Parts: sequence; C-alpha cells; structure tokens
Amino acid sequence: MELHFEDFALTVRAGDLDVPYGLSDEALFLSVRSHLAGLLGFRGTEIFCFGPAPDNTADGQDALLENGVFYRIIAYGKNLGIDGQSTAQEILEGYRFLVENFEPRWASVFIEEGLEKREVTIELMYQEAF
Repeated sequence: MELHFEDFALTVRAGDLDVPYGLSDEALFLSVRSHLAGLLGFRGTEIFCFGPAPDNTADGQDALLENGVFYRIIAYGKNLGIDGQSTAQEILEGYRFLVENFEPRWASVFIEEGLEKREVTIELMYQEAF
C-alpha cells in the first residue's frame, strides 16, 4: 500500500520531559529542540504514529487518549526526503534533519484529558517548502 498525502505527521513519545508551558512558538521550539533531536537520533526511538496529520479531538474520550507526553511533527514529505515506502530509520532521520536545521512555522502544546487519561502533545508544524 502506498501513501498518497502531502503532509506527514510523526508522533514519538517524549518520555519524562518536563513540558514547558506558556511559551511563545519560538521559545517553545528552542526549549525542546535538542531533546527532540536527540530522541529522533536515538536508534531505540519507537515511532508511536506516522501518517496523515491527525486532528486533536480526543478530549474527554479516554478510549482515544494515551497517557503521557508526545512530540508530533507535521511536515511536507518532500522536505523530509521520505515517502510512504521509507523505513522507520529513514523517517526518523528525515525529521531529525528538519528539526536540527529549520524552525517550524508554529509550535504549540495540546492537552487532552479524559476521566482517567491525560495526553500532552508538543506539536511542531513545518509548512514551508524548502
């Protein structure tokens, strides 16, 4: 099966990251950049989700939430040098290159909570064509 979408979204667990709340887009990105680049460069990093960019509409729905802190990076496949046939390592390397060399158009922290679960996602959006 071949993927046919322009935007790719990569989601990885951020581990025990102390989430920097209340920062501007640029300050948020700069505060997590080295941690995120390190995760993307670590051979043991597991891709939690990869595919079309999801919407953040799981608030209040425990069945759709995952406990923890995540990074989600949304970018054009052509900027990443990947496609639907790329290996996990190629995907991680493409995103790492992007994070190390470019600032996102915007960065935000999304918090979604259910009765039993709390999901925090630091999202970076790269929309420019490089």
